[in-house]
Amino acid sequence: MLPKDADVTIGRNVWICTQCIVLKGVTIGDNSIIAAGSVVTKDIPSNVIAGGTPAKIIKQLGAQK
Repeated sequence: MLPKDADVTIGRNVWICTQCIVLKGVTIGDNSIIAAGSVVTKDIPSNVIAGGTPAKIIKQLGAQK
């Protein structure tokens, strides 16, 4: 169970598309994309595209130079 006040951490160059829900305590890594309508229930690593309900990794992206 998460504490009542758990911060959401969003990395650099992250895209969160429309109508997404990000639950408390979640961290989204740098350079990631969250697809429209996704529900993010756990941490998302850097350099991925994630989507769905609950959000899962769809594709690994190349590291930014």
